[in-house]
Amino acid sequence: MIGAFTDGLAQFVLPTHLLAVVGIGLLIGPGARLLLLALFALGLAAGAVVIASAVRETPAATVLLAIAALTGTLVALAWAPPLVLRGALAFAAGGAIALNLPPHALTISAAIAMQIGAGVAALALVTLVAATGERAWKIGPRIVGSWIAASAILVLALRLVR
Repeated sequence: MIGAFTDGLAQFVLPTHLLAVVGIGLLIGPGARLLLLALFALGLAAGAVVIASAVRETPAATVLLAIAALTGTLVALAWAPPLVLRGALAFAAGGAIALNLPPHALTISAAIAMQIGAGVAALALVTLVAATGERAWKIGPRIVGSWIAASAILVLALRLVR
């Protein structure tokens, strides 16, 4: 069980997930942080429930790249959208992350432990980025946001050309 949990922690570290989570973390910012983190966690839980119902392949990776491109662009422009839009993006990112991490386990308990591990890793990283992003120098988050947007747009373009 512990091994499945740590496998879930390690499975989260995909470039697509990291781009989306860092972008969401930077976009959350100081205002209404707890509400937005709760919406992100709710999205993770909703996505885990959907993936547990054995859905077929989902476009979650493409959705994560689009979210990363949008959040990176918003952060680079230093524009904080309304709380409703930030909440929708946080929920969608959480759900897409869980949908993009189908558990590769033989037992139900191991699959649940993997999903919990991935959810803990995602929530910890988005919380860390949200907490440190507001303390960073003003230009730092904008630079990171522009790199997130550029990376996500390039990968998204390559994915959609095929």
